[in-house]
This record gives sequence, C-alpha cells and structure tokens, in this order.
Amino acid sequence: MPPIARPTAPRPIARFLARTLLVVALPAAVAPMTARDGAGEHDAPAQGGPPVWPSSLDEPTSAELLGHLPEGVAKRKFLLDCTGCHQLSARVAYPEGRARTAAEWETIVQRMLRYGGARGRFPVIHSDRDAATTGAWLARHLPPVRPARRELASRGARRLRVPPASSWSVAEFALPEPGDLAHDVALDGEGRVIVTGMFTHRMYLLDPTTGRFTDVAIPVPNANPRAVEVDGAGRWWVALGAPARVAVYDPAWAGMHEAWRSFETGMYPHSVALAPDGAAWFNGHFTRDPALIGRVDLAARRVDSAALAPHPTLADDPGGPIPYEIRVAPDGVVWTSELHGNRLVAYDPRTRRSWAVAMPEPHSGPRRFDVDGDGVLWVPAYAANALLRYDPRRGKLERVALPIPDAVPYVARVDRASGDVWVGTSAADVVLRYAPRAGTFEAYPLPSRGAMVRHLAIDPRTRDVWLAYGASPGIAARVARLRLAR
Repeated sequence: MPPIARPTAPRPIARFLARTLLVVALPAAVAPMTARDGAGEHDAPAQGGPPVWPSSLDEPTSAELLGHLPEGVAKRKFLLDCTGCHQLSARVAYPEGRARTAAEWETIVQRMLRYGGARGRFPVIHSDRDAATTGAWLARHLPPVRPARRELASRGARRLRVPPASSWSVAEFALPEPGDLAHDVALDGEGRVIVTGMFTHRMYLLDPTTGRFTDVAIPVPNANPRAVEVDGAGRWWVALGAPARVAVYDPAWAGMHEAWRSFETGMYPHSVALAPDGAAWFNGHFTRDPALIGRVDLAARRVDSAALAPHPTLADDPGGPIPYEIRVAPDGVVWTSELHGNRLVAYDPRTRRSWAVAMPEPHSGPRRFDVDGDGVLWVPAYAANALLRYDPRRGKLERVALPIPDAVPYVARVDRASGDVWVGTSAADVVLRYAPRAGTFEAYPLPSRGAMVRHLAIDPRTRDVWLAYGASPGIAARVARLRLAR
C-alpha cells in the first residue's frame, strides 16, 4: 500500500455548531441531571459548544414528526442530509409551539449548507440540496400545530414487544460538561466505560459503580476524538477527526508521556477498526477520488493507505460517497459503508482487491454496521428504516423492516454470546433488540426525549448495553446503560 499524504482537515465542527446551526430560544445551561442506578450528579455549566436544551417526554418523538413527511426519495435524501447531526425534534420544528414557515426553514437550511454543504468545510450534505425547495417541502407537510405525543404501541408497530419494566432498566450518566458530545463508547477489561468527548477534546473514563468520570487528556491540540476501540492488550485506539490522526493510549503508562502515541493519517479519519493481526484500520470520511482507507502498524510505526473501488457517480461529485463505518471481518477482509454512495465496499489486504455491494433501495444510507462471528454484516439502513443482513459467502442481502415507523436506525452491534443484534435509533428514542432466529424485535424505550443513539457497545462480561447519545445541538451530553434482569 502507498504511504500516506500530508493531511488537510476541515475545521472543528463544534465551532460552527455553536454559532450558526439553529436559531432557537434555548437556555444557556441546564440543571444538574441525576442519573439512575447509582450514577453520579454533575453540576458543570454548558461550555460554549452547541446549544443545550432540557428534554420532555411530553413532546412527540422525532420519529412521530418524520411520519408526517411523505415516503419516497425526497424523504430519504432529507434524512441523509438533514438529520445526521441532530433530530428533527419538536424544539427544532415548533419553536414556541408554532410551526416554522417555509422562509424560516429556508434560512436554517442555508446556514447548514454554508458549513456542511458539499462545498463547505464539513461536506456531509449532498451537492443537490436546495434550501428553498427543502423549506417549502417541510412547511407543506409538517402539521401547522405541534402534534401530541403518542404511545409507542399506537404508532403502527409490528412484530414488536416491549418487555415488562421489571425485566430491564436504563441508567443515564451525565458528562461533566453538558455541551460536550459523547460521540463513542467502549469498555475496558474492568468494565469501565471509555467515552470520547468530541467537543472538549478529551477522553473520559466512567466508573459505573460510582458514576464518576475521570478525564484523560489527549496531547494533541483540538484533538476532536470521534471513535474509540480497545484492543486485546487494553490499549485505546482513537480516531482524531480534525487533526487527521489516529492515536493510541496505553493505560498501563497512564500519567506518563509515553502513554500516548499518534500517527498522521493524511485524511479525516471517521472510524477505526481492529484487525486480527493487531493493526488498526481507519477510513477517510471526505475522500472520494479515490475513497481511501488506511492501516496503522503500531509495532512498525507505519501508516499505509489503500484505494477503494471507485463510486460510479460520486467519485467526481463535490460531496462524494461519504465513507462511514469500517469493520474487519473474521477472514481479514476490511469492510466500509458509504452513507451517500449507498454501498458496502470491501478491501482484501492479501490481494489488494476492492469491490462494492450496492444497497437494494436507492438512498438507503448504510451507516454504522457490525460483522458477526460468521462474517455476516448487519447494516442499519438509516434512511430506509431497515436492518440489512449481508452474507458475503453467499452474496445474499436480506432486508428486515424495522417495527417502528421512521425510527431511523443509526448503529447496529452484535452480541457475540447470543447472536442478537442491538440497534440504536436516532429518531425514536428507543433501542431495539433483534433475534435473528426468531425474526422478532424487542423495544426498550429510553428515559430522555432526544436520545439520538450514535454509538453503542456491549459489555462481554455483563452483557450490559452502553449507549452514546449524540445529538448536536440537543439535550445535555450523556451516556446510558441498558441492563437486562439476570
């Protein structure tokens, strides 16, 4: 593989979000949140990041509001372009209880395009997004008065079971700074929770028994940590977005200069994945011609890059295919997803061959997928509201519709002990558990409105499911633990 190029990274996203994303009357800070099940209380004010607002379960979910938008390509493209950072919540759509006008929506979309447009500093919106058209479409289809909240069971859910409240619990843990973004979570060997503080440029270590967070400083300016994985030796592999680096932290050297090592990647690393040979792979979020992945060899202190199969239409589009998740299958093949490219893309390091698998529906938005022990990929189709199962050995792709309309699945993770697939939704304030053998879903409603689940991790010892709420702007930063009765 060729050596890396020098990095050119977009400016940190927090700076933009703090100033220009939405104009909503919001409090400057929120009251301390008492987390459940022994989690600690925190009394830190919001820190000049994106706006923070309190949540109310009396408000309709984002999924309920999205249900008023007509199904079709326009809706799927809207979900991909306009709901990846934050929900279409009641506070966004109905300031002071009234619907926004087409002109107000147009102004908001224009602000988003100035930063996140295909030619902006953080190009996550497709090049054909038009502010006036989008504003008129939203104003035409959203109800003129804020809808009332409806219960989960009345939303047309099918093949769905909500387990008895006595059989599970959710505990939420407030981050020390409400304006931070808990972008990712992982577990160390002692059951402590590692959290990326994306906007405060630090890592957190949460002790679930006390609810206390410990800061772990990153010796990289404006570190912007966005993804973390823990290897078999207990080391943290952290994707640092804006600095265009992958960093490695060894807790055994905590407090010493040697604890951290970082590597230039030559691209904005979106996600990181660990390989059986001890190396780590990352993907270039904004690479397009060609889309790139990279490999960090810690022992050799070497970083290499590899080109992926080109996208037939988006390689030369300003927005590009938007490489998203990256995972390594048991056979060593590296898989990535393309959010706008609507593909899964594979790379075999042994042959250096890359190939792609197209999604069955246009603008599905394959997002944060996982690979099970048999090498099967479980893919949340974000804009198609489905869970996809792809078996590379058979070349077979199956679609499983989600039981909650407009849940907008963001992340899927496989419980290796049971084979169940946990799905974090970004719009329904619900976590789903899918049992592949039975073909059934269970739903676990979350105790906060605005609980956009961006990442989740399963503790292999306890099988607790840890969630990172990732809306920005949105509710105060927090992580949550979903625990099943034993």
